[in-house]
Amino acid sequence: MTAHAHAGAEAPRQHPASNEHAGGDRASSSAVRPTPAPALDRQTARALERDVLAKMFSEFSHERMLRPERSGAGWTVADGTGAPCWYFEATRHPLEHWEVDPASVRRIAPGSADREPDAQQAVLDLRDVLGLSDEMLPLYLEDLSATMFSMAQRRAAPAPTAAELAHADLADVERFLDRGHPGFVASSGRVGMGAAEQRAWAPEAAEPTPLTWLAARRSLCAVSLGGHLTDAEHLERHLTQTEFERFRAAVRAVGENPDEYTVVPVHPWQWEHRILPGMLPDVLRRDLVLVGQGEHAWRAQQSLRTFLDVTDPRRDYAKTAIGVHSMGFLRGLSPAYMATMPAISDWLHEIVTADELLSSSGIRVLREHAAVGYTGDAHHRSGLRSDHTKQLAALWRESPVALLAPDEHAASLAGVLHTDREGRPLAGAWIERSGVPAAEWVAALLDVYLVPVAHLLLSQDIALMPHSENVILRLRDGLPVGAFWKDLGEEVAVLSERPLPEGIERIRAVTEPEERELSIHTDVLDGVLRHLAVLLHTTGVLDETQFWALAARALDSHRARFPQHWRELDLFRESFAHSCLNRLQLRNPQQMVDLTDQSASLTYAGRLENPLATFRDGAR
Repeated sequence: MTAHAHAGAEAPRQHPASNEHAGGDRASSSAVRPTPAPALDRQTARALERDVLAKMFSEFSHERMLRPERSGAGWTVADGTGAPCWYFEATRHPLEHWEVDPASVRRIAPGSADREPDAQQAVLDLRDVLGLSDEMLPLYLEDLSATMFSMAQRRAAPAPTAAELAHADLADVERFLDRGHPGFVASSGRVGMGAAEQRAWAPEAAEPTPLTWLAARRSLCAVSLGGHLTDAEHLERHLTQTEFERFRAAVRAVGENPDEYTVVPVHPWQWEHRILPGMLPDVLRRDLVLVGQGEHAWRAQQSLRTFLDVTDPRRDYAKTAIGVHSMGFLRGLSPAYMATMPAISDWLHEIVTADELLSSSGIRVLREHAAVGYTGDAHHRSGLRSDHTKQLAALWRESPVALLAPDEHAASLAGVLHTDREGRPLAGAWIERSGVPAAEWVAALLDVYLVPVAHLLLSQDIALMPHSENVILRLRDGLPVGAFWKDLGEEVAVLSERPLPEGIERIRAVTEPEERELSIHTDVLDGVLRHLAVLLHTTGVLDETQFWALAARALDSHRARFPQHWRELDLFRESFAHSCLNRLQLRNPQQMVDLTDQSASLTYAGRLENPLATFRDGAR
């Protein structure tokens, strides 16, 4: 396990790709040295394929695209012809979760020799029942292989045990989380980013990397600041003194006035692949000026485009645009969206701070202090909205490290679903470190995750998207004592006609009561807690019946305390609409939903029984 980064650390060693793509002179020499394949032995490579196949059969069965049929001790799935078919063994759990045993997976093709486990072949065999069109099949196969590449890169490198990771800081926890999104099968494809580039800039990269700084003509930018910051304070907060001097010197060197420019952090990949070749006229006009590498080292977080300053983790995150497809979207940033980010986070911060339950539960919004979007390019002047208008924007967001008490540590919520190479869950290691019984630990987690998110919906008509990247746990010796909510400017919605501050009306999305409840039923219960309940159950940490009873009890307690908030919504209804993520991705791996109307883009497959109703005290 690598040593934890700390303030004042020496600049890290560079992977050759880092220098090449930050404007160095190694491009020609690097181009003739192919990146070696991940160093996996045959057994590890087969295990990787089987793990992907197990997740595929689990999630596609959960979403009712596959209809497993009994076959001896296991199950088979096939297309309409029935051959070839795939066999697996699995246990079944609440919310129609299938826990597939990877070692049991095999392909049965009469009259042909057994093949090595092959996830892409399974997609080919089942493409008709998966509904993959001729146009989308190649894209999904590519995305699946790219996801496997990121998994292989991780498995080829050493990794800490769950017990070691339970004592790690945020930077290391983020680096070694390797499950990806628990629901998506093609969950971390990074399509468009090369193999060597991933070794330099992916969350699991051996070394952190500098960001690239640009100077952009202020008159062509939308710069928005949190209500507590002036422009001078923004620059002082987000540039070191050396970087600030370099910024002004770079602008003077091309004959321009530094006072007429602002700064933009840029992903090194983005400068090489999108900005320099794609916005060359803007560079030649000096509307964009390359400043160069920053002084500090940064590490990509699980979201790939958000960076933690590992030289000084107390400084703000930087979120950058990157023209790479991953998990159904091009990971750009819209300047139009950036313009309202600080205002949205300030508004939500005020709501959370003023709410007694949220503040006493240790909930805090990570405010987006500043944002910038460049709109001077030809794509913006064309008046057409496209991915090309999301190529150059950025924001700065509070780091949770600066907000931790001296005896606290932080980790993404994704950590509760992580297992080490021996199959031991990180959640179990946190429980051991905390010294409390498993049920007490789970109750503490629910009190800082399920209950606050539900309270915000029930009391304020505000829905978050609280998946495993957007929530960072505050832990005290492994015990959850609070949570940070982040990345909310794009993933928060007001579901009623309640008043909103001027300028942030775009977050309003009025829906019917039962659809509002899906922000808990789909995003929390099915999206996160389903996986955690099964993980704790199958590893012997906590029985899943007890887990769901604890979840129901937590919300029952909330209803007893705040009955006025439960008059319109019923989180205990017996079933809810089954919203399916992989169906969206299979429909279009490069643009799953229309971000301007996400509700209309969703795909449903009947209804799911609600474990909150099923496992309430006395329900069974």
